[in-house]
Amino acid sequence: MSNFELIEFAFDPDDFSLGLEDEFQITRLTKEIESTEDVQSLQQAAVKLLTLAVHRQAIIRSLVRRLANLEAGAIRTLYTE
Repeated sequence: MSNFELIEFAFDPDDFSLGLEDEFQITRLTKEIESTEDVQSLQQAAVKLLTLAVHRQAIIRSLVRRLANLEAGAIRTLYTE
């Protein structure tokens, strides 16, 4: 079995709560989508929202990776003889 290092980070439930701006954005977009009757407009909106979600996910993944590396570096202690 190969060696590996496990580093765990605790998250608080508040870390995943939506802010007021997020709630407003959801409400605004929901009303706009629900009022649209043109299928092509709905498809364009869906593609734009999908693109936005994937971009945000990539940015978040990159930021989490950076933070994890920083925290892991701060946690590790290297002892030399």
